Amino acid sequence: MANLQWKEKLKKVMETTESGKYVPDKAKSVGIFFFYLFFAITIIVLLFFVIGMFQQNHYVVASFLAIISIGCLLFLWKVIHADSLENKN
Repeated sequence: MANLQWKEKLKKVMETTESGKYVPDKAKSVGIFFFYLFFAITIIVLLFFVIGMFQQNHYVVASFLAIISIGCLLFLWKVIHADSLENKN
């Protein structure tokens, strides 16, 4: 009997997470703000590492880090300019 109750609770949680209609808009905006902030800080830190590596004449590592930071920047640009992040089934 308890197993059936757990299955029903799990089903409700799965429906909530899949549809997202029960998540308040304020929580979504706070989450996306921290997502943008994380990527912005990551890009800035990587660019500081790139500058430091170039100053220390480590050109291969600096180039590799520059490619990673450009990739993060392009990813963030695509996410910001996406038509919708909603899952439409």
